[in-house]
Amino acid sequence: MSREAESFLDELVTWRELGYNMASRRPDYDRYESLPDWAQATLAKHAGDPRPEVYTLADFEAGRTHDEIWNAAQGQLAGEGRIHNYLRMLWGKKVLHWSETPRQALAHLIELNNKYALDGRNPNSYSGIFWCLGRYDRPWAPERPIFGSVRYMSSESTRRKFKVDRYVERWAPPENRPGDGGQARLPL
Repeated sequence: MSREAESFLDELVTWRELGYNMASRRPDYDRYESLPDWAQATLAKHAGDPRPEVYTLADFEAGRTHDEIWNAAQGQLAGEGRIHNYLRMLWGKKVLHWSETPRQALAHLIELNNKYALDGRNPNSYSGIFWCLGRYDRPWAPERPIFGSVRYMSSESTRRKFKVDRYVERWAPPENRPGDGGQARLPL
């Protein structure tokens, strides 16, 4: 089996089943309190850490951040109802990074996901959202501001792993591309 086929089956069977299992066994699967104890503890410890940027739900929804990759991911979500899987993880992690508190980040993620995602309100979708805050993961070192020991992701590392320029050109709102001057390079 090819690597791609194996990855698809893993998403289809393993991760989907985890989401449905959680939703069927925990009535609070969509609440902050359903996060693992370690994730709640580390996020609480860092809840008061200064954020480099803080955005409102309206800013997030319009893709008005300083990060063109994040803006593009939000543009794809609003335009197609989905986000490339790796970029969806980054999308969620950055909402945590740029929200006043972890609980507010979760509320923003659920609102954006349920409003725009084709799989909004689906147990599997909640798995992805909550993974961004530590569910189905483990503590990571080193401990970082805001994230504590929740896995960290950055746009810089994403740019090194993926060719994102055309993605940004396609999906970032033209007025929200740093240095773009509002000129779209490809039709949206």
